[in-house]
Amino acid sequence: ARDKTYVLRCWLALGGKEDTLRRGYWDNGEWKMRDEPSDNLAQWLGVRVEGGRVTKLHWEKEWIDEPLKGTIPAEIGALDGLTLLYLDSNQISGHLPLEIGRLTSLIGLSLSS
Repeated sequence: ARDKTYVLRCWLALGGKEDTLRRGYWDNGEWKMRDEPSDNLAQWLGVRVEGGRVTKLHWEKEWIDEPLKGTIPAEIGALDGLTLLYLDSNQISGHLPLEIGRLTSLIGLSLSS
């Protein structure tokens, strides 16, 4: 539940729509929306969960079907199980928050535009 709160806060801080995060998914290369929003974090768009912890946020513009805007929030540092963070091709601005240094398991970070 803790990771769910921080994922949602990060998504919203970057200008994403909660409905897209909780309902959107890819099925055999086709973008779809669930009839109802999912409360299962592992079913959220671009989120990988392993062992009950968020390990990957794959929020590239091409993957999420809408550009994220704004700055990466400090709450990202609370996702201490995160190993991969992909935010390519979005409209992200500002500085990386110092809290990103708490992500000691992070092995991949992609912010290219």
